[in-house]
Amino acid sequence: SYTALEPNPFMYGGLQKNAEANGFRVKFDRNTIADDTVHDTAVTSDGLIPFDIVRGTLDDPGQIPQLVLDNAPYDTVITSFSLCTAKDPEASLKNIVRLLKPGGAYIFIEHIRHPPPNDPLLVDGHDIDGVFWSRMQSLFNPLWNILGHGCHIIRETGKTIEQTPGWESVDYRYARIGGDILSYFVPMAFGKAVKASD
Repeated sequence: SYTALEPNPFMYGGLQKNAEANGFRVKFDRNTIADDTVHDTAVTSDGLIPFDIVRGTLDDPGQIPQLVLDNAPYDTVITSFSLCTAKDPEASLKNIVRLLKPGGAYIFIEHIRHPPPNDPLLVDGHDIDGVFWSRMQSLFNPLWNILGHGCHIIRETGKTIEQTPGWESVDYRYARIGGDILSYFVPMAFGKAVKASD
């Protein structure tokens, strides 16, 4: 089964649509989501994979929804543009380590501060003035934070993941996705961390 932890109710419709289109049976955790406009998947087949949608975050260990704790430990945790909006990314990462089983994988793609052009982890965009674009990110971050539902584009998330205790290995790279002006403001760190075995 799968558990999706999402703090933003605006995302539930798209999340449910994509899950159902890919063979999942969606169930909303009514302990965290009281919204009457969302409905569980009408079961039409026993072959559908269970997919729970839970409202919450991993910022505070005392506030992690009970269903998330009940389903732990997890083989894999995936974040997609989540740590850029986390109020406390370091706490979120500690909780990810806690929720993973020993040897479990953490897969991520996250917005980051623009790396310098000579950074060995940069897979493309070596010709881009990373120092200039990092300054532009700092300038636009307050507005971006408002328009992007709390997204911070000036975090060094790859390094933060790497420095979180509990990993056996961390492998990540930096890239720009797309060729438009927006891609200069939101380069990404993507990769995988593996929790240390007991």
